[in-house]
Amino acid sequence: MYYPGHIQKAKRQIQNYMKSVDGVVELLDARIPLTSRAYEAERLFQNKQRIVVLNKSDLADTEITSMWKEHFRAQGSGVVEASLRSTDARNFIIREIVPLLKSRFYEKRFMVVGMPNVGKSTFINRLKGKKSLAVGNRPGISRGVQWINVSKSISVLDTPGILYSELRSRQVTTKLLAVGSLPYEKFDPLDAFEMVLSLIVERYGEVPLEDYLGEKFANGEEFVEKFCRRRNYLAKQGALDTTRGAHTFLREVAAGKAGRFSFEDPKSFYSTDSPETE
Repeated sequence: MYYPGHIQKAKRQIQNYMKSVDGVVELLDARIPLTSRAYEAERLFQNKQRIVVLNKSDLADTEITSMWKEHFRAQGSGVVEASLRSTDARNFIIREIVPLLKSRFYEKRFMVVGMPNVGKSTFINRLKGKKSLAVGNRPGISRGVQWINVSKSISVLDTPGILYSELRSRQVTTKLLAVGSLPYEKFDPLDAFEMVLSLIVERYGEVPLEDYLGEKFANGEEFVEKFCRRRNYLAKQGALDTTRGAHTFLREVAAGKAGRFSFEDPKSFYSTDSPETE
């Protein structure tokens, strides 16, 4: 379980401020757009206009990202792709987000939601630079919720990150591990490694991983052994440090160093690995 008390508090905060905004901007990881969606908050959005930001698109499969953009547009959402870690947050809002907001008012107010590690914290911290003013001490503003004035007419409401109340399937867990949204240290390192390796092979075959490794491999055990030898990862008495190798592999996959992978697509997603499936 992921701190259910914190999740309930976050839900209440989102619900309390929903009437104060024109729309909701959802930050999603472009590699797992639906798995990284804040499903715990879906019912709280009260039919507000939705703008989807497919963040970390520079790490994703470009062809599949295009499929996701078509998917979300077909659902009636505005959608943009981005790499917010290298983007001017203020200009991104003015040029990309505001034109999509269907508000008749001069002042534009919208809420930003997203799971931890989809890039929301980085985006908000960039937004709170010298050109914007954070005003988190307004009366009635709970801890973890803050208004940020981007300009005289644009205000952004930051909200707490929404997590799953539980991980409902091994596939969901694997995808979250693959993009770095779960602390891999809390999992058996070789089990987590095998899960992510198998997911990549299932979707892309062995060739991209052979290019990354620098040689062919027959199975996960052989991959991690060859990986450790190439990196000179040795434990005591010259044994291979497979724990270090597994952790390095997971970090590099999440950082896009092993290749540009997308771990779900619209056509194959709606099955038993949907986060909404009990």
